[in-house]
Amino acid sequence: MAEIREFVVKAPTTIRDDILRTIKNGLIKQGVANPNVGPNSDWYVIATALGNELAVVGANAIVKADQQMPDTAIEDDLERIAALFGLSKQPAAGSVGPVIIEASATSPIETGRELVDSAGLRYEVVIGGNFADDATVTIRAIDTGAATNHAEGDILQWVSAPPYCSDKVTVGDGGLVNGIDAENDEVLRARVLAVLQNPPGAGDWEHVAEVAEESTASVQKAFVYPAIQGPSTVHVAVAAAPTETSKSRLVASAIMNGDVEPFIKGKLPTHAHIVVTTVTDANTDVSIGLSLPESPTANPPGPGGGWTNGTPWPAPNGTSVFRVVVSGVTSTTVFTVDATTAPTPNVTRIAWLSPIDWKLYTALVTAYTGSSGAYTITIDAPFVGITSGRYIWPECQNAQTYVDAVLEAFALMGPGEKSTNASALIRGFRHPPPNASWTYKLGPEMLRAITDAGDEVLSAQFFHRAEGSNTLEGPGGTLTPTVDGVTEPPRIFIPRDIAFYRVP
Repeated sequence: MAEIREFVVKAPTTIRDDILRTIKNGLIKQGVANPNVGPNSDWYVIATALGNELAVVGANAIVKADQQMPDTAIEDDLERIAALFGLSKQPAAGSVGPVIIEASATSPIETGRELVDSAGLRYEVVIGGNFADDATVTIRAIDTGAATNHAEGDILQWVSAPPYCSDKVTVGDGGLVNGIDAENDEVLRARVLAVLQNPPGAGDWEHVAEVAEESTASVQKAFVYPAIQGPSTVHVAVAAAPTETSKSRLVASAIMNGDVEPFIKGKLPTHAHIVVTTVTDANTDVSIGLSLPESPTANPPGPGGGWTNGTPWPAPNGTSVFRVVVSGVTSTTVFTVDATTAPTPNVTRIAWLSPIDWKLYTALVTAYTGSSGAYTITIDAPFVGITSGRYIWPECQNAQTYVDAVLEAFALMGPGEKSTNASALIRGFRHPPPNASWTYKLGPEMLRAITDAGDEVLSAQFFHRAEGSNTLEGPGGTLTPTVDGVTEPPRIFIPRDIAFYRVP
């Protein structure tokens, strides 16, 4: 018996034709030599009506089936499934981090004293005390959401300034971080699937991960390394969710020390040696070759909907040249790239994804000088924050869609292993394992996310993957994070430079 892999229902015309065929065969058996079931017959009208009605039932059945399955359910239906396993969407969480005060003399600042930012979002002091001028004070957001995150150097204001203090403070080193919006469907789905694949209970690794994820909404996902540092040891590494403005997966030390670690250790057996850390960010560069429809200005002309230019520039060949890098910057509109061919002034359009604000910039090349390997180009719109080492790539019509797909793939990655020792990895490999969920490998999963992003993407392949000196050129293999050692937090890939190029 053939295996049914997909729930399929008949179209209205198929139902109609099946009904008419059955009627015709039945009438012939009753002696009607040439029964009329054509478009001018009553039978045809009845069969058409039945086909239209039954098709609606079938379509609704598909909708209802999708609502019952954890890999296709969305919104309320997904939350209903999650609730069966004791899971729910993580609520929004506020940021935490340091601010630097200005004071004419040592000032007493009590716990809970409030500050506000320019949008009116509220913050409070975590631990009070006596603070001198230029001292660092840890604060956390009272309000929640990604909007509570602030970059180093931003200004906040006291609701009521402490004695001897200026009414303003400056956000300190590292910024205010870990403010997140409420969890989205895809992250909740990943947690539901993890429970289905590995049901938690009785202090096993699934139970440990579940406890860690309950500790605070700032934890997106917990990863467990049983016995990695010897018998009766457990390493728990927690990762935060990336935001629109920061792709870091670090959970701030104030949250780790105040919420995550005491919660986990209070819930788990005391006879086990439990190590709780966050992860280590591993800046990762990726260039990807795409097969997209050619531009109408190409030779021969294409259908459009893919590359903007007929000759997309710059163009690494994917065999010896794998990406195009900025080698020098004169200004935000004049910089040098190591492209091997020249652009066409006032025709060539290029793109750049900023790893600072994660904004996609596009521009027209208006002029160039130089030669192969060192072309200095002038563009008509500034690439704000452009620096040496960044990747430049040819503009395509749905570039933002492909960028979003890659960033979403990074957002659902987990940390790598803590050892390369095969004996240690018999029990101490990362849980959940990467082949089940939360992969730590740069491989087919990311490419699949891009090809699924639009029907116009015919294929995708890696040109270049790099985490520092840990580099992989060409389409083959998978890149895994560098291993720092069993006593160190595991490394997790986070995006830095991302580029897309035309497959030769």
